[in-house]
Amino acid sequence: MQEIIGWGLLIMGGALYLAQVISSVNFQLAQRLGIQEKSEFTDQILQRSERYTAYWDLLTLGWLPLAGVLMIINHEWWPIMSLIGGAIYLDTSGREAAKNISFRHEGIKVGTEKQKKLFFSSYIIMAVIAVIVITYSVSVLVSRL
Repeated sequence: MQEIIGWGLLIMGGALYLAQVISSVNFQLAQRLGIQEKSEFTDQILQRSERYTAYWDLLTLGWLPLAGVLMIINHEWWPIMSLIGGAIYLDTSGREAAKNISFRHEGIKVGTEKQKKLFFSSYIIMAVIAVIVITYSVSVLVSRL
């Protein structure tokens, strides 16, 4: 189970991290790839917010892929790294969802209906991953006591 979760974290977390690298280095490319909302369907404030968020994510979203590597090699620190990464993912998913809902409430254009559904579903997936990782890490830490 640990190795399967580890690979999942490495692959999914790594993909998200790569998306943020692309968004940070070339935001227009990220828009063309569908990683970011397209300019013609969004207000400037959303694009700026997403660009700056991508920069911050480079510092924060690397913890879960790191935890995945540590799980795969069965390093003793993997539960701690998983808790850190899970907490960051849970916070990020909730904060991004709240930000997006706030923008919509204020009438700010946040993308096409398809983009809205895609990005909002990604927040839900991140939250589910976070809860699974946190629960599993806590259960392993408790069993070590």
